[in-house]
Amino acid sequence: MQVVLAEVVASLPAVGTGIVSFTGTTSRLRTWVSVGPDAVAVGRAQERADRSPAVATLQHWPAPISGHLRSDPRWALDPSTVPTSVHTVAATPLPGTDRNPAVLCVYGPDDALLTTAAADDLHGLVPDVAAAVCVVQARLEVADLQAALTTNRTIGAAIGITMAAHRLTYDQAAGLLKSVSNTTNTRLADVADDILLTGLAPDPGSIPPSRAKPSPSTRNRLRARDGDGAH
Repeated sequence: MQVVLAEVVASLPAVGTGIVSFTGTTSRLRTWVSVGPDAVAVGRAQERADRSPAVATLQHWPAPISGHLRSDPRWALDPSTVPTSVHTVAATPLPGTDRNPAVLCVYGPDDALLTTAAADDLHGLVPDVAAAVCVVQARLEVADLQAALTTNRTIGAAIGITMAAHRLTYDQAAGLLKSVSNTTNTRLADVADDILLTGLAPDPGSIPPSRAKPSPSTRNRLRARDGDGAH
C-alpha cells in the first residue's frame, strides 16, 4: 500500500503529499497510509478536525478541490496545524471500500494541483489505489478471523484442562476462567494461554459462590442422573 501511494505521488508533479484515510467501526477518521514530507502533520490535522477534506468526501459531498486548504470555509482545519508549504488539496473517495470507507487526499504547494489535467491524472490513478486498499482490507479481515478462531480454540482447550484437573462441569470450568480473568484484570485469552503453557489449572476455590454454582441446565441434568425428585 505504501509503495502504491508513493508511486501515485511521484507520478503527479503537482502533488507533494498523499494520504489514504478511512473510517473504522468508531466512524472516526484515521490515517491509514501517507507519503510526503508534510504527511504526518497534515494527517494529524485531518484527524483532529470535525470537518476536513477527507471527512467531506466520506460524507458524500462533491469531491473537494481547493486552493485554500487552511482557510476554506467548507471545513474547520486549525491553520496552526497545517504546514505553510501546503496550500492546495484534492480529495476523492476510493470505490469498493464500502465496509471501511476510504478516501485519497493529495496536497500540493501551489495551484498546479487545481488544473483540469491534474484532476484527470488523479482520477486515472484512483482504481489502482482503490484496488490496493481492498486487498489490504481483505487480508486484515482474514487475519482477524484467524485470530478469533485461534483464541476460541485456546479457551476451549483451557476449559477442558480445568474440567479434567478438578472434575468440574463445563459451566463451572468456564466460570472459573472468567473469574480469574475478572479478578486479575487479565484477558480471558491470556488466562487460557497461561493454562496451556503451564498445564496448571486455576484453583477452584477462587470461584465466587455465584459463579461456582452449576447453571440451571446442569442442575437439571444432575437431578435426572441421580433420580432426584423421582416418585
